[in-house]
Amino acid sequence: MALLEYQPRQPLYHFTSLAGFEGILKSKELWFSDLTQMNDPRELELGFEHFIEALKAVRHNEYEGHRGFFLSILAGRLTALRHSHQAFCCCFSLVGDDLPLWSEYTGYVGLSVGFKPTAINDIQARLQQANYLSDNAPEAFRSKVLKIAATHDPEGCVANEQFWTQASVDAFTAITALKHHTWAYEREIRMIHLQTNDEPDPADGALVSDDGEVNEWITPSTRTGAGGEVSYLPFRFGRYRDGDDKHRRAIARVIIGPKCTLSIDDVAAMLATNGYNGVEIVRSECRIR
Repeated sequence: MALLEYQPRQPLYHFTSLAGFEGILKSKELWFSDLTQMNDPRELELGFEHFIEALKAVRHNEYEGHRGFFLSILAGRLTALRHSHQAFCCCFSLVGDDLPLWSEYTGYVGLSVGFKPTAINDIQARLQQANYLSDNAPEAFRSKVLKIAATHDPEGCVANEQFWTQASVDAFTAITALKHHTWAYEREIRMIHLQTNDEPDPADGALVSDDGEVNEWITPSTRTGAGGEVSYLPFRFGRYRDGDDKHRRAIARVIIGPKCTLSIDDVAAMLATNGYNGVEIVRSECRIR
């Protein structure tokens, strides 16, 4: 089940090429790509740096000496976890028709697929709204660290795995949500799936999962991206009920890109062939030569 940190109240738009659109319709899957291989090379790095800086500041100012030793341990554990885990992300936008998004993700010739919020409820990932870097980012991260620190029991055992697991989940929630302000036009909503790089021993379980519980480990696949091979995980979307039509009403709206050669009738036929119905199909209001 998805952990809905953000509660969507409207369709979530995914911009894709024509080939990607056909693949989504046929496979009923969304691909979650390695977050470190996204368009912005600062993904994960930016959030990690800000969280560690905030953690150090809280350690120095509010939790001095031995009292704050657990924060030093947490910093070390997060650094190790960053290298032992892989974050996979599927990106959506609250905007379904926007020139910069058409350009960046489809070259103006693709489509924008508006998924109903219920279509992603059964995906094993965390849904979160992207936070864009601003002047109040240090204070926001400091507040997150203070909230985590407040849950630590100074009289308890430092090796309390329940604390470390929840603290790590909370930290990575903040880390993966941060993006540079130059991407704010995307109004991004993202789903994050976090798992170990290597398949864990079933007896050990997972160090961190998206909702604090052990999730199934999935073998990553690879695709060819602009910068080379990209790791990804496929997740089926739709409302998981009895029968084979769980994807039938998963898509609310499809917007045809400014330079896409498909007609509304073409898109309607593709949707019908693959078992979708009740989808609104419109052409983009954007125009570009």
